[in-house]
Amino acid sequence: MHFYILRTIFIIVLGLPFLVSSQQEERFTSFGVTPNPVNKRLYRNLHTTSDPISRIKIIDTIANIHIRYGNTDSIIYYGNFLKSEVVKYQKNIPNSDEYISKSYHILGKGKLSKGLYDDAMKYHLDGLSISPASTMSTLFYTHQLDLAIIYLHKEEYDTALPILHNCIEKTTDKKLNLLAKKALADLHLFKKEIGIAQSLYHEVLDQLDPGKDLKTQLKIRLNLGRINSITKEYDHAMDQFSFVKEKAIQNHFYDLYIDAVFQMGIIYYTLEQYDAAEMILNSAYVNTVQWNRLELQRDVINMLTSLYRGQEDYKNAYGLMTQYVNVSDQILKNQNKEIVKELEIKYQTLQKEKEIFTLKEEQLLKENEISRQRTIKNAFLIGFVITLIPIIALLILYFQKLKTQVKLNKSQEEVNQQKVHGLMKEQELNLIKASMQGQDRERKRVARELHDSIGGNLASIKLQLSNNDNGNQNTKIINQIDETYHQVRDISHDLASKKFLENGISKLVKEYISNIQDGSDQNISFNPHPEEQIDKIGVPLKEELFKIIQELLTNCLKHAQADRIDIYLNQYEKTLQLLFEDNGIGFNTKKNADGIGFKNIKKRLDKLSGTLFIDSTPNRGTVIDIEIPM
Repeated sequence: MHFYILRTIFIIVLGLPFLVSSQQEERFTSFGVTPNPVNKRLYRNLHTTSDPISRIKIIDTIANIHIRYGNTDSIIYYGNFLKSEVVKYQKNIPNSDEYISKSYHILGKGKLSKGLYDDAMKYHLDGLSISPASTMSTLFYTHQLDLAIIYLHKEEYDTALPILHNCIEKTTDKKLNLLAKKALADLHLFKKEIGIAQSLYHEVLDQLDPGKDLKTQLKIRLNLGRINSITKEYDHAMDQFSFVKEKAIQNHFYDLYIDAVFQMGIIYYTLEQYDAAEMILNSAYVNTVQWNRLELQRDVINMLTSLYRGQEDYKNAYGLMTQYVNVSDQILKNQNKEIVKELEIKYQTLQKEKEIFTLKEEQLLKENEISRQRTIKNAFLIGFVITLIPIIALLILYFQKLKTQVKLNKSQEEVNQQKVHGLMKEQELNLIKASMQGQDRERKRVARELHDSIGGNLASIKLQLSNNDNGNQNTKIINQIDETYHQVRDISHDLASKKFLENGISKLVKEYISNIQDGSDQNISFNPHPEEQIDKIGVPLKEELFKIIQELLTNCLKHAQADRIDIYLNQYEKTLQLLFEDNGIGFNTKKNADGIGFKNIKKRLDKLSGTLFIDSTPNRGTVIDIEIPM
């Protein structure tokens, strides 16, 4: 397999320039790495926040971004991450079932995109079991729709059809309704009912919001291109696929990009343009391997095998058939058929039980009608019940008020404790600031006294002795006084921290980095924001911050083996945040986080009431987050 991938990449590198010039400047891309569309800010927020609900919402957001852009492995990873976080903090989350159901939806999407239908079905069946239509309507019908789509891929159209009709009729969510109609059009396309499929696709396109539903529109355009291909309108089909390909790459819909390229390769193969077909299909194959799209990988291998057989290249055809078997075995190995079959039977049984329950409910209504007529005759009993109900209601209301009052008292007590803690923390910060300001004033006063008083007196004595003609003895005294004068001046300059008094922290750090970079291969960037505001911080804090950055850079250059270091210094409200990132070898934070360098940094931060957070894994680089209150 590795030999074939290398050969494929070699063919693409050599052949793409020719393909670009000969096929109307059509461009095809093979991705060396999986692009990550998630904003780094979300990852930083995930690392820094400790609130369970905030963490769960961030993970859910990241997972849905990966769903939008088709990052299969990342979808599955963050689906599992979301589920584990919800289970971990379940007691603190009032609507934990809803987030568990969302994690099942994410995992089902990820497994479906890999072609693991049975695994995907298991997650959606689990999602249905904990998402009642009465309280989680949107999630319930979302799982139903995804279940129907899996049946479509498994070509079980008779099973998918009633589920889709049920979603279209009962969901109140407009977007979900349109997605169900689009899936119904897919069903008719798979059954080669072209006219019905086209009509439904255009109906959905007319109702979609162009600004919000671009990916759904592109999926429909892709299927309309397939219809053109079936009806042998190859020019129209190529226009559709080319449009989808360009829009997909512009908007980072890499899964759609691969599908469009694969469809274009099929058309070139159909038109017997084998060189172009081979180039395009090889490009699609590399991307399916990179993106771990097992089902599509199998389809591309099948098409390439047919192409090589047609060209009597049996060696490559045989090699690809071996890979086809391996991919098919991998898909089968990853399926949980027995568990899924049990869940599917359970789901179908529940559906039948609902029908039986509806019949029983009708029978019960008839019996209630008979019972009601009997109850009319017992007027005295009804009157007694009517009198008793308000009393019970009042008792329940009183009990609920008592419970509410207890909760309010408890909440108020917690709020008061938080306020006291906040005031104590603020007082502590004020004392630290006052101490630092006092030290700074005292240092300046001593420096001033040394320079102005003692230094001035020494300079005067030196001048008087210089004017005296008392020979060698005066010269010795003048030399001693001159030496003493320079010592006093040096001490005053050291106390006054002239370098930190006259320069902003940004300039000092940039000069320090420039000195380090001279004669080395490290790429170090420093990004202060807002720079003018940061340069106004006090001298004591400026000195400590500079020494912390020095210590971090020294540690990194000694041990990390990094070729890129990024330093971000941000001021937000009353907090100064220092973010230090490198792409080095990383380390185990449980074993190596207490070295001399980090101990020195922690001591400095203790004086400033600052916090230190280290995120590092071997071979994955290091991120250090420091926050200092101002």
